[in-house]
Amino acid sequence: MSCLHSPGWWRRHWERSGVAIVELADAMPDGWRCWLDWQHAVAADNTVEIEALTADRGWHLGYVRAVARRNDRSLDEPIVSVPVTYQERPVRRT
Repeated sequence: MSCLHSPGWWRRHWERSGVAIVELADAMPDGWRCWLDWQHAVAADNTVEIEALTADRGWHLGYVRAVARRNDRSLDEPIVSVPVTYQERPVRRT
């Protein structure tokens, strides 16, 4: 459920990252119907989600649409590996 945020939240998230300039962030018109159609197509037996979308009818649940331009800011190098060794350290400093 950590991905379920409002259009305003997504706008702030991308703007704060400095990676993109957000031109538009809103709720897709009838986005909940697209979600419901997709749910019927890929997981028709997921009655809990289908019933939740049907009952909500787009009041809280739906798709967010975001349009942005990449900022000229240089990006950090991607993380390509994670250390596999563990170095034990105390949680509290003395």
